[in-house]
Amino acid sequence: MNQNNQLQEEITKELLTIKQDIELKIPEFIRQGCLELKVDQISLQKKQDIIKCLGGNKYKQDNQFIPKLTECLLSHLLRMKKCSLQSTNINPARPIYLGQLITITMFYYEDKIIKSYSILEELTKFVNKQIHVYFEGIRERLKLIKDKEQQLLNQLRNSQSNNDKQNETQQDINFLKCYCHSQPGLYVQIKTKLNTSKILKCKICSQNFHGYCLQINNDIQDFICPYCTLVMLNPQNKVIDQIVQSTFQQFLQYKNEKHFLFNCPVKHKGSQIEIRCLRIDGKDGLNEITWPDYGELQMNGVKLAEFKPLSINYSVKKRKDDSINITNHIKHNEQNRITLIEYKSNEDLKKQFRIQHQCIYFLGIFSINQLNAKEFLLDVKQYHKNYLSIEDSFKLFKQECSTNKDVKIKSIRISLLCPITLQLINIPARGRFCNHLQCFDLENFITAIDDQKDKKIWKCPICKLKCFKFLIDDYQQVILELISENSLSNKEVEFNENGEITDMILRELCNQRLKNQYQINDRIKKQIKTD
Repeated sequence: MNQNNQLQEEITKELLTIKQDIELKIPEFIRQGCLELKVDQISLQKKQDIIKCLGGNKYKQDNQFIPKLTECLLSHLLRMKKCSLQSTNINPARPIYLGQLITITMFYYEDKIIKSYSILEELTKFVNKQIHVYFEGIRERLKLIKDKEQQLLNQLRNSQSNNDKQNETQQDINFLKCYCHSQPGLYVQIKTKLNTSKILKCKICSQNFHGYCLQINNDIQDFICPYCTLVMLNPQNKVIDQIVQSTFQQFLQYKNEKHFLFNCPVKHKGSQIEIRCLRIDGKDGLNEITWPDYGELQMNGVKLAEFKPLSINYSVKKRKDDSINITNHIKHNEQNRITLIEYKSNEDLKKQFRIQHQCIYFLGIFSINQLNAKEFLLDVKQYHKNYLSIEDSFKLFKQECSTNKDVKIKSIRISLLCPITLQLINIPARGRFCNHLQCFDLENFITAIDDQKDKKIWKCPICKLKCFKFLIDDYQQVILELISENSLSNKEVEFNENGEITDMILRELCNQRLKNQYQINDRIKKQIKTD
């Protein structure tokens, strides 16, 4: 393990050195771009407008424009991309770093402010080109890093393989987050039943859970564990930090109260604090906030909410629960006490109301940032990981037409109308777990969710799968932009088995546009791998 740590430190140190070197060169790249693009020759009024648009103050002399533009553009690019060049952004839990480094050093130029002035867009593209040139110049150095990464990955795999050969107890470490390990002695008690249980692997954190423990008997293709579900149930209430580690709790007949003691540091003062709860019942408990049917929640002795059961005859099948904001009741840097109570009920009550007892609940307390629809849309658009590249989109179309099927598909038609508004899509997106090629308009989807008054169910409007992480399709984005720019009447587009457009006019326009939009960093990664 010491050898692995040493190798990992060497890789991280070399990558950080490259990253810091690029950071120092960015201002010079911008200045070079200003000279090459003859930025100084634009009108004085336009210069002032550009600086103002970038959030800068007025400058006094004309020769101060380029230094001021360099400062303001760099500030805007870093602010737009946030963590990319301002932190290491290297996860020590993952052994492959090089591809990530190449990605985070590039600037995203599809920003409204950048797009509002063509000279800013050209400058940003020039900076990206210079970064690519820089990487081209250190290819041998990058290849050495890649070799070290592969060596580290092989060592970690060997280490994991040795662990797998240990005794059964060691193997069950893969299920440490599951309910069976939440209470002392519970795993030993139900161990024999777990041998035949379904194994559920979370699509987000890759942790394993027993279907038996979560009372899930059916196959779930898009399984997301309780930990990840709590964090992402409402993406607009973006989790900043977890104040109390999420945990399983079960009410028993002889004890109907659960207490949580915790301290909330001063650093969370001013943040919104939420407590969230899921019910593990094998039904819809892992999709929605669900509190006990009959009970209450107290915070430092104050009743925050009372939960009343639905009548047996009530037409609604499930009560509409939500997370509970406890911000105004938090004592910072002092001990706080949360009490979750399940009321006891007799047989008469059970005949009148829908009441489930002895259920398993999963709770967590989070510091959140509440975003409106516009803020959330910008938050999604600013991160590179939320975009599906043109090349990867091609692969999806080819895969859909692959010969693995009984009948080979020669072409596919995709509607360009949003299923929500039936208008032409502006921002084509899918859920990260969706398997279809059809997109919906991301802005329309977020607006529709935001307009829901009672609660927000984040499901794809096309396939109904969970949809709180998105992929914006760059290929379809280019097609939609071309249709708008050239006043074409296309409401749908047909693709052949190679992912190419069959409409000759649109295809020619698309091919011309794509020549200038393919990312060079994909080529760099391939060259490193090939070498």
